[in-house]
Amino acid sequence: MIEISPEHYDGFLTTCRHTLLPAYAFLKNGVVVRRQIEGKELQQVSILCEEYQAHNLLVVARSLQSPVAEDIQKALDIALEL
Repeated sequence: MIEISPEHYDGFLTTCRHTLLPAYAFLKNGVVVRRQIEGKELQQVSILCEEYQAHNLLVVARSLQSPVAEDIQKALDIALEL
């Protein structure tokens, strides 16, 4: 599961759409999740994927120098700890 801030997600999704990257078809299925943490509402876009899909998204994010790369790498690190 990759969790991305809505701001980063929107920018990455738009870039992928405009550049016709295959990642767009996968990214557009992200789901907005709202949580209450310490009385504040936190929104994240969650993308359920396989490890190889996350690696592919990471390659795209890094090539675009997107801040999403950090979120994807964090999700991969967590998955490897399990």
